Amino acid sequence: MKNKNIKLFGACIILGFGMLSCNQYLDVQSDSRLVVPNSIVDLQKILDNNSSMNYQKGSRIEEMTDDYILSDANYNKLRDQDKLAYSWQPYESLSSSDWSRSYSVVYNANLVLDRLSKVKRTAENDVAWDKVKGTAPFYRANQYLSLLWTYAKAYDQTTAQQDLGIVLRNTSDFNVKSTRSTVAASYRKVIDDLKQASDLIPEHSVHVLQPNVKAVYGVLARTYLSMAKYDSAYYYADLVLGENPVLLDFNQLEDVKPSANFPIAAFNKETVFYEEMKSSGFVSSSNVDVSPELLQLYDDNDLRKVTFFKSGKGGTMTFKGNYTGSDIWFCGIANNEMLLIRAECLARQTKLVEAQGDLNKLLEKRYATGTFVPYVFANKEEALKKILLERRKELLFRGLRFIDIKRLNLEGNGIVLKRTIAGADYQLQPNDKRYAHRLPDDVVRLSGIPQNPY
Repeated sequence: MKNKNIKLFGACIILGFGMLSCNQYLDVQSDSRLVVPNSIVDLQKILDNNSSMNYQKGSRIEEMTDDYILSDANYNKLRDQDKLAYSWQPYESLSSSDWSRSYSVVYNANLVLDRLSKVKRTAENDVAWDKVKGTAPFYRANQYLSLLWTYAKAYDQTTAQQDLGIVLRNTSDFNVKSTRSTVAASYRKVIDDLKQASDLIPEHSVHVLQPNVKAVYGVLARTYLSMAKYDSAYYYADLVLGENPVLLDFNQLEDVKPSANFPIAAFNKETVFYEEMKSSGFVSSSNVDVSPELLQLYDDNDLRKVTFFKSGKGGTMTFKGNYTGSDIWFCGIANNEMLLIRAECLARQTKLVEAQGDLNKLLEKRYATGTFVPYVFANKEEALKKILLERRKELLFRGLRFIDIKRLNLEGNGIVLKRTIAGADYQLQPNDKRYAHRLPDDVVRLSGIPQNPY
């Protein structure tokens, strides 16, 4: 079967469940030019389609962060609804490519699992069967987590059983009605999928575009960190890293080329699982400038200052430090993120020597040789302050800042987001309801699921 035939199944996706009728779906299946994917080889091809599975996370998760600003010229080009979104004001959310892209991956994963259930596992196909059975729930959970971070409140153990989560689609059958689960149920599904994947997915993969068990552990570490379950986040980050994690050395030209337009190559040695963020909404690498407040955090000897940023228009700076070798934002799993997760969790356990060891291990690869003075933490509070600062400086434009603000504000960090637009000041206070993006209104109308209340 040709790949283009497989792709058509992935293209048969809803913007909101209910927008595509059962009859429409059956019409697609009845096309004699299509072959229903039933063999293990065909199902693996669906999962190996990079454009459908690895390049589908949207940039809406970056819209509300404080890592960027829009110039007046770019702001004035926005649609009215996007101007409202930029200033955190209520707006009508029309069809969202983020939503549809994520659920297209979910659909593909469900289709694979539904078809695989009709293929008998035998001694001859067990390795290939297990790989498909483990890879599909990994991709589903990975997208569910991104949707949770974008469209739901941060995980609060006291309210998670009531807070609105996401739509959990666990079948490719469009006749099954969509409902909105709670935050607790949504996170539980993410974890269940990932743990199932970890039991079946290969230990090693041919390429970082294919997930292996360390990629699964990396998403589990992210998940538990966003839930403030720090012991579990530490456990899985540690499984990814081991004792000697491989890091890019910003002093070495074979690792990074600071003067290049895009200094860091795709598929580099620090990458565990490769994934790209698609431009959506009004935020993309081509129209945002780096926040001046963020730029001021970098010391002159910090090589990230020249590796991550380049001059833009009117004295502004733009970001060039993507792990994609291009202007496309990277949102996959990499060792630097896992090291910062492990360091934060160690600090929260008051294991200060181990925490400073992890942070120093990273920063000695980021500062000019001979200029970095290793941290020695006096107490837990100082350790967390420094580690969280470096987390922000290291992991910008990866789809992580938004959930960091949400989870940290639940703990009382008091991060207030501020924008000045045409002389007017706007603020978003900690734990505001608007930290959960509005669902696309057409999805809400057609499916009947509840909208976020603001």
